[in-house]
Amino acid sequence: MNAQKDLKLYKYNMKYIKKVDQFGVNFKARISIDDNEQRSYLGGMVTITLYSICAAYFLYVLIQWQIGKILPGTSSISKAVNYQSYTFHNNDLIEFSYWRYSNDLIDPFDPQNIIVLPLAVRFINGIPQDPISLLTDSNKTSIYNSRMISMNELLLAQNVKALTNQDELPIQEVLLVLANCDPSFLYGGQKCGSSDDIDKFWEQAVQYMSFWIKLKQFNIYTKETETVNKQIYMPIARTQNTNGQFIFKPVQLTADDGFLFENQEFRKYLSDVNVLTTSTPLKFFNKILGFDSYFSIFLRIDPIVEEVQVTYPKLGQILAEVGSISSTLLFIKYLILRINNKILERRLLRRIVQIYYPNITTNIDCFASQNTIKRKLRQKLVVTNIIKDIAKIQQFIEFKYGRCAIHQSRESLRLTNQYQKKRSSGKLLSDEVETFTLQRVRSKSK
Repeated sequence: MNAQKDLKLYKYNMKYIKKVDQFGVNFKARISIDDNEQRSYLGGMVTITLYSICAAYFLYVLIQWQIGKILPGTSSISKAVNYQSYTFHNNDLIEFSYWRYSNDLIDPFDPQNIIVLPLAVRFINGIPQDPISLLTDSNKTSIYNSRMISMNELLLAQNVKALTNQDELPIQEVLLVLANCDPSFLYGGQKCGSSDDIDKFWEQAVQYMSFWIKLKQFNIYTKETETVNKQIYMPIARTQNTNGQFIFKPVQLTADDGFLFENQEFRKYLSDVNVLTTSTPLKFFNKILGFDSYFSIFLRIDPIVEEVQVTYPKLGQILAEVGSISSTLLFIKYLILRINNKILERRLLRRIVQIYYPNITTNIDCFASQNTIKRKLRQKLVVTNIIKDIAKIQQFIEFKYGRCAIHQSRESLRLTNQYQKKRSSGKLLSDEVETFTLQRVRSKSK
């Protein structure tokens, strides 16, 4: 009993396992011994052409993908964050100099003749720290042949919860100030300009400061972060203070350049700056700084962050793109199938006419193209009609000659086919010919 149950269970499982087989094949009736599909020269040429185009396009897309010419998918959203900080070294954010458009003009940052003193004031949680002079011996010369002012170390932080979260840096902002020369900030042989030089400087035609903001951008081709210098001109005047803010726009970028699976790399940088300016009295910052100023700009981080997702095409996407183009090109396949179908139908109808109407030897195609005749000929190609005709022939033979005649006919056909195969392969021996003849005679004698 257990063996029978196991056998039934085995057959039951095999039955359903067979149903999920995705590699099953359909039975195809053969047109001839060598072919089971109608093929044509035109179809072969079109197939070669289409697959050659698809292969060439695949190689083209693959090469473009490898050299980075296929653009990645990019998406971005903006959102507010509670905390972020950026540290800059070696003048990596901002530099400025006097716009000295003529050699006759006085450079206000000349260490031996200082007219305007550049200062930096750090604000921590809104509380100003001691001013620091930015005029050092290491300052280089700008393209205007004037002293370039920069900050070697700069820390900017934005923190909404600076007073409650002690694990993070507090809010840190920097105020750039241009004020009258004060000897208390000088060192290393630096000197303030004379009253005549100061008056002469302010009498010059145009007073502009040129700022170079070093922003970053992501190069989608090289996958590197590049520096972009943004130049901003800001005026200064002796009678008023140019007050404003440089609000830097932060970006948090995630780049995924995986070949098949994800390979993410995170970067953050400042991509742009918003400039806000206004005019205030010279004494606007006097109570905070203790001196008048001609120019004051806050450096701040925007709390709105742009999150950018850059996803490079993976192998699956490249294959899908090639597949979609190939499917479009292979639409021509439908036309070729129609042509081959017509050729096959014409060939079969012609053969049926030769079998059922042997007296028609000329204009067979015209005869078969008549609607009434074509409908009758097509009925002959229906599988059920073919089976019926075979059954009628078998019944007729059995009725007239008996079952022995059918058996003899099948045996004779088997021997004939065996003989033809050996003959075509060149393996037929003389004694086999004699054996075949004897078997044929015996089959007929029965």
